[in-house]
Amino acid sequence: MSMLTNISGREQQEMAQDNNSCFRFPVFQTENVPNLLIVFNCVVNVILMVTTILGNALVLAAVRRTTSLRSPSVIFLCGLATTDLAVGVVVQPLFLSMELILLENSTAYHCALGNAFITVSYAVCGVSLMTITAISVDRLLALRYHMRYASIVTVRRVLYVIALNWLISGFLASLILWSAKIAFLIVMSVAVAICLCLSTSVHVTIYRVVRRHKQQIKAQVESVQNGTCINFQRFKRTSTNAFLVHYFLLICYTPLFITLLLTSNEEQISSESWKTNHSAIAWKLTSTVVFMNSTFNPFIYCWRLRDIRTAVKKAFFCMQ
Repeated sequence: MSMLTNISGREQQEMAQDNNSCFRFPVFQTENVPNLLIVFNCVVNVILMVTTILGNALVLAAVRRTTSLRSPSVIFLCGLATTDLAVGVVVQPLFLSMELILLENSTAYHCALGNAFITVSYAVCGVSLMTITAISVDRLLALRYHMRYASIVTVRRVLYVIALNWLISGFLASLILWSAKIAFLIVMSVAVAICLCLSTSVHVTIYRVVRRHKQQIKAQVESVQNGTCINFQRFKRTSTNAFLVHYFLLICYTPLFITLLLTSNEEQISSESWKTNHSAIAWKLTSTVVFMNSTFNPFIYCWRLRDIRTAVKKAFFCMQ
């Protein structure tokens, strides 16, 4: 009997050591989080997940069925739709699984499942950010080299860029599995800062060039002016779409970035201030706001681009 007691005590000690060695990510903290809030957040995520899968799958199906839409700029949007679809198919189910497990038993933290969620979510978010940056650069190339744009930016090169984004983002996200948390945060922060600075500078450059082109168009001959205006209006529409996608991503990600900066220290996470300030609630709600970005992107495409809107309608009715 004493031997069984010793074995049981040893197993409990090993489980305690495993729980201590396994870093419990802030988004899955349960202290001072009402169960009703967790249930509400899960219900919202289920609705967002279904909408995300349906919306992005329709966009991808519409482009696949419509050969005229397979331009480099639309392929970039398809790359973004693929990452958004991955959010609905992989990231949110992992998030819901962890939340429901912890809702049933707050101490039953599955380290492997938590690591999988964090790694995949950072990888997918990184691809989204880099793809949006690539879309901004693509619009600048279309503006600066409009005569040679078709030879510079091809569908094959766009696919290469999207694949490279996945490789880079997947590698950076995997750092959390075999490197120190501080090193991971520093690398990810630098990568995010580079993408945001590059996108912002590109948007400022596009705005200045577009304003200068408006003045030049007014001085051109009437016959040339009409043809130029058509191309200019088409470019303006696609550029505005890129701006909206970029800035809507910033709106959705900013609350999470602020929460990350405020609670990025593991010692702070395990301290009483973490429990008192209800930081876990902020992590859960801001993560849901990030998921909203993947839900609303397809609506932005359909709202801004008539060709995609028409193709999505056809794809939707074909599914019925």
